[in-house]
Amino acid sequence: MRLFIAEKPSVGRVLSQVLPNSQSAKRHDGYIVQGDDVITWAFGHMLEQVEPGDYDEKYKFWRFDSLPILPTSWKLKVKSSSAKQFKVISGLIKKASTIVNAGDPDREGQLLVDEVLYYVGNTKPVQRILLNALDEKSIRSALNDLRDNKDFHNLYQSALARARADWLIGMNLSRA
Repeated sequence: MRLFIAEKPSVGRVLSQVLPNSQSAKRHDGYIVQGDDVITWAFGHMLEQVEPGDYDEKYKFWRFDSLPILPTSWKLKVKSSSAKQFKVISGLIKKASTIVNAGDPDREGQLLVDEVLYYVGNTKPVQRILLNALDEKSIRSALNDLRDNKDFHNLYQSALARARADWLIGMNLSRA
């Protein structure tokens, strides 16, 4: 099974209309099955960085002497608003033989899907589809030009660095 993970439901729906077997598509709660393809979607960021107190009890209280807060390893958790869909996606990842990152073709789109794949410990092959437009011709062209998701690791790293910098500055300056 090839699993497409779109950034949002609207992209998943449009993608499913262009993939083979669209007439036999079967909608389920949180995904669409079309022959050997399955399309699912995120709702934006499904994971969030944990609060300082989740790293160490001493950070549960705002004290100037406990600054700066500098995690040695970063932790994420599933957003409560995304828990149901996250369970759907992680279950489909386990069943997939190949995964296609169908996040938006920018650093946040790369991060959205990659962070889910890393969080669940995915070791299956991942391809990247770059959907710059959602018309049929553009989607067909992108489907014929799937790339190795590893080629976009630097884009993921860029988004990750920005997110962590935002967290560090926000948590430390707010408390200071």
